[in-house]
Amino acid sequence: MKWLKLACLVAIGLLLASQLDSPVMTHLTDKNWLLHYIQHNGLKGNLIILLSSIVFLALSGPKQVIALVFGYIYHFYLGTTLAIVACLIAASLNYLVARFLLGSVLFRRFPKRMCQFNQFASHKPFYKILLLRLFPIGNNVATNVLSGSVRVPVCAFFSASLLGYLPQTLIFVLMGTGINTLSNTMIYLSIALAVISTLLTGWIYRDHIKQRVELLSQDNDVNLEKDANMGSAL
Repeated sequence: MKWLKLACLVAIGLLLASQLDSPVMTHLTDKNWLLHYIQHNGLKGNLIILLSSIVFLALSGPKQVIALVFGYIYHFYLGTTLAIVACLIAASLNYLVARFLLGSVLFRRFPKRMCQFNQFASHKPFYKILLLRLFPIGNNVATNVLSGSVRVPVCAFFSASLLGYLPQTLIFVLMGTGINTLSNTMIYLSIALAVISTLLTGWIYRDHIKQRVELLSQDNDVNLEKDANMGSAL
């Protein structure tokens, strides 16, 4: 098991090192440069762009940028698929590094915050990770690292991440495709989807707050009952 962990960490290190000095990293947000690069490098160029995108996301680059760029250069279906794959692999790298390497360090350095997140994510982990993914603002790398550090179940982490990444990925891939094809329909559809996603996120967050209030109310009732029983016993 230790060798497996070491192999994972070495593979992650090699991936990061191989792409950090790549010219693609420098031009990753330049859609026209990337199209020209693909024309001259074919399948190899597509693979390097995907690897560079994974590194970019693993180092806290915004996933919206990758979705927009992939929508522009690959169009809707392939762009959506590759953007989701890049997001999930980047999340996997952060999760594995945190689980095998950073978890104990973070618990020693930030015990209170780590315990708070552990308490937050331990109850209904799928729901909690999905909630964090759906927010348009927030740090994906922080979510990945914290989830790995407190050992959020792998199935819950990745299924919630896949579902949570979809709305914003679709929005920005549609926008990138619309910009490339000069399709107002694609752009309007991305705006409509953004509105729907915002409403859905607000509804889920409101439900989360409601559940927290109910749990606090139940805890208070239990404490009051205990106090009353102790008072009657005295």
